[in-house]
Amino acid sequence: MSRKSLFLLTVSALSCTLLSSQELLFFYSQGSAIGTTPYVQISVDGKDIGTISVDEYASSFSMEPAYHNISLARRGLQGVEFRIEPNGKEIRVFQIRLSEARWSVNEKKQGEIPSGIWALCEELLSEEKESIVVEEKTRDLVDVSGSPPRPGATLLVLPNGTEQCCQISSDLLGELTSIGFQKNYTVIDRENLDRILEEQKMQLSGIVNSEFAIEAGQLTGAQNVVISQCYCNNQDALYSVKIINCETSEVQATALFTLDSPLKLGNRIESLFQD
Repeated sequence: MSRKSLFLLTVSALSCTLLSSQELLFFYSQGSAIGTTPYVQISVDGKDIGTISVDEYASSFSMEPAYHNISLARRGLQGVEFRIEPNGKEIRVFQIRLSEARWSVNEKKQGEIPSGIWALCEELLSEEKESIVVEEKTRDLVDVSGSPPRPGATLLVLPNGTEQCCQISSDLLGELTSIGFQKNYTVIDRENLDRILEEQKMQLSGIVNSEFAIEAGQLTGAQNVVISQCYCNNQDALYSVKIINCETSEVQATALFTLDSPLKLGNRIESLFQD
């Protein structure tokens, strides 16, 4: 358990253990434990969030308000267990009152605790929310390079296959990739591509190389061709998007990233490839 020393009105040295996100459960201990152990072990939903002494705290975060099973233990004394239900509050504070061999736990409202403790709770929750926002923005991104085409450019999207861990077909990969570019670019539809390929006696196979992609792009009048692919990396789906300039045959931009759901592919591509 990590410890911090703070001065908050009636609370002096405090220690904290943080878990993760939108609801804060905050436990702090006050009172006297002469002749008995001052240490209280706190568990939330079976997870140990820390052991605190007098004037210390432990805190737990969850993604949203929920039912929680709380368990508190002091060596040599009877433990305390209770269940709380969501009440719509982001911050819930529980005071542990120690008194020699006796102790109690009560949930407190904002006006029932020192303002310094409430300010600390607000600070902890704010920091955790900010960290979640940053993590959401960066956790899926592995690598991106180059510059996207200018807005309004004509793109041809070609899927280059998927593997089992991707949980989507190659056709759906192509459709979701196209959706990601439709807001800022003109995307050539698949029917138009199939018609032109048929006229030219060409066939779109499961494997798309750069040479074929550029030729198909030039035949359809596309300024850029997008090759999208999904493959497995240690059972994780890894998405690859490559944009090639049909005039120069140069790779203009690339992105390599993971997603927790393939249905987020369109939104991820839109956010990555903005001029």
